[in-house]
Amino acid sequence: MYDHINELVLREDSLLLDAIKIVEGSRAQAVFVVGKDRVMLGILTNGDIRRFLLKGGDTTSPVSECMNREFRRVSITEPREALLKLFDLGHTTVPLLDDGGKIVDFATPDFFPPPKEVEVLSRARAPARLSFGGGGTDLTYYFMENKGVVLSTSLALYARATLIPSSSPHIKICSMDIDRQEEYASLRELLDSPEKGLLSAVVSVIRPVFGFELFVNSDFPVGSGLGGSSAVATSVVAAFNELRLDRWSTYEVAEVAFHAERLCFGVSGGWQDQYASAFGGFNLIEFGDSKNRNLVHPIRLDPDISTELEECLLLCDTNIKHDSGKLHQGQKAEFFEHDRRIYFRTMVDLSQKMHKHLIRGELREFGLCLNEAWLLKRAMSSKVSDQVIDNIYSAAIDAGALGGKILGAGGGGFFIFFVQPRCRQAVSLKLKELGCTLRSVRFENEGVTSWRTRAA
Repeated sequence: MYDHINELVLREDSLLLDAIKIVEGSRAQAVFVVGKDRVMLGILTNGDIRRFLLKGGDTTSPVSECMNREFRRVSITEPREALLKLFDLGHTTVPLLDDGGKIVDFATPDFFPPPKEVEVLSRARAPARLSFGGGGTDLTYYFMENKGVVLSTSLALYARATLIPSSSPHIKICSMDIDRQEEYASLRELLDSPEKGLLSAVVSVIRPVFGFELFVNSDFPVGSGLGGSSAVATSVVAAFNELRLDRWSTYEVAEVAFHAERLCFGVSGGWQDQYASAFGGFNLIEFGDSKNRNLVHPIRLDPDISTELEECLLLCDTNIKHDSGKLHQGQKAEFFEHDRRIYFRTMVDLSQKMHKHLIRGELREFGLCLNEAWLLKRAMSSKVSDQVIDNIYSAAIDAGALGGKILGAGGGGFFIFFVQPRCRQAVSLKLKELGCTLRSVRFENEGVTSWRTRAA
């Protein structure tokens, strides 16, 4: 059988006898007649040959005398749908031409040329988290001996990763958030590098077998207290996971992100951020020792409750930068210098109390619990607040907020305040006077998501 298109092509001055020999051995049962530069002029099928010979034609005649010049043609770039329509109308062989009219391939009802596989890229986005209570009890040095519980949700603010695989071993990593770019000739060079950024730390854990370009950007500032670095790490893990045949579970995605950020990159902190970003939505997260695995318990809220809570919360950027890793290191030292376990145990109890208020829609009580959470957080470490942060909190409470707490390790970043409708304007004006930037809260019910698409 003739399978390759070149074996089915004849010049216009070729003999009919040559065409007959090709047609007899061809799956297409046709010959494609071309002129200069392979531009297609006509098609010659078994039926065309029989009709020509019955009319007295001769096998030594040139194919140009008996070919069909009114043939149906399709561009090689046309979708499969166009071919299916022609075959459904009864056409048996359709030539595929390029933009210049040159024949590239052909199709029959039982044979379509396989589409060329194009390069793909993967994308992922991971939401930032908003922790209501329990922060600190997700630290390993605490929950390995005591139960840890965190109540949190995710926000419609994302870290976004784009991963473009390459056949070359070359690696290019770009973080638009900190305007940093890293390039390595190979994975080995990246692994041997003494100064890895967060993104290259994630890569060093995953160890992909291909080169790539990686681009990351976020909807929130660095040092926000929204678990931003964890959302970044989670989005990158998910982008690589999208290209795996055996995809990691959501727990595994969170744990790979924790490994990269906490152990390889060396940023101190707890476990809640990675789980919150990976799972998304409202969750009560339990942390246990080596015999009791960490568990994420999704919370089903009535839509009216979650929507009302959105309207009662105010996200306040203090515009004070902080380094959460250094803050956690200082808090750890204080934890062992002064027994803080009583505060942590109280925080666990408070988180469970807030969980009950939340699912029952007792939002005023929930807002008041935020104030308790703030007082506990301040008592846990001297690193959490200072005079400026205390003034911001006091001003919001004096203006009518029921409660609030600083997010993350403290020392700066974002506050979250619970404000009832009649007091929202007064609280907003007071916080703006103190140089804060305000945002509305929108929850994200999905966790990290990833997808693949064709590269342009």
